[in-house]
Amino acid sequence: MDETKEDVPTQSDNEEKDQVVMGESSRTKGWRAIDYMIANEYTNSYVQEWLDMPFIPTIRYDPLWRSFLNQKALKKEISESMALYKRVSIVIDQLRAEAVDSHVSLQDIVLFDVCSGKGNATAVLSFMFPNLSIYMVDKNKKMNISHVTNLNNVQIEYRDIFQVGKFVDWTNKVTQGKIGIFLGSHLCGDLSEIVIDVFNKCGNVRALILAPCCLSKRKRQIADTAVRLKIDNYMYWTRAELHPPIHSTISD
Repeated sequence: MDETKEDVPTQSDNEEKDQVVMGESSRTKGWRAIDYMIANEYTNSYVQEWLDMPFIPTIRYDPLWRSFLNQKALKKEISESMALYKRVSIVIDQLRAEAVDSHVSLQDIVLFDVCSGKGNATAVLSFMFPNLSIYMVDKNKKMNISHVTNLNNVQIEYRDIFQVGKFVDWTNKVTQGKIGIFLGSHLCGDLSEIVIDVFNKCGNVRALILAPCCLSKRKRQIADTAVRLKIDNYMYWTRAELHPPIHSTISD
């Protein structure tokens, strides 16, 4: 009678397996979000384009960038920041094309990252446009923004945009003899409307790139109208309520 011999793992087999597991654990120990991103391929073209940039090896091991590169939502933040970079590029090209009487260079343009938060967009734009003056503007002084402190073309300003008059006066002073661009990303409903108001009052700010975050819950009438019209309330709000008041001076 034939007996089937059962393969029983030996001590050496188990030790080898343990070494593999421990090796993998050791390899990834201390990894940050950026390290996992580099180790993987992404179908998101914006993320992959950013990872392929020549400045990545430099900032990857810079202590000032440690917090920025270890955000839980780093992929999302980078994807959105790269999308903003593409839009800023289009706007700059438009400004140059419409300045038929004079040559417009990046040195002639000032970009304001309004209510910038930790400066995710500022960080990306700084590397993409090294000759562009960027003002990172927010009122929160408690955020860790060490990653932007050594960027030569970035200035950090702590200002409250709800103080409309003071914000407009400061913006007009900074943009004297220049062309300004406002960038507002992830702005809540009320904040988006304030930014539009400030933009309309700043004579030298020629373009506004606005990506609202959400519709204020206080604007119940807008939501009800969107339901009645059977369209998305965010779409209705941005197209019917936010877009008309914007006094843009360049072609859409």
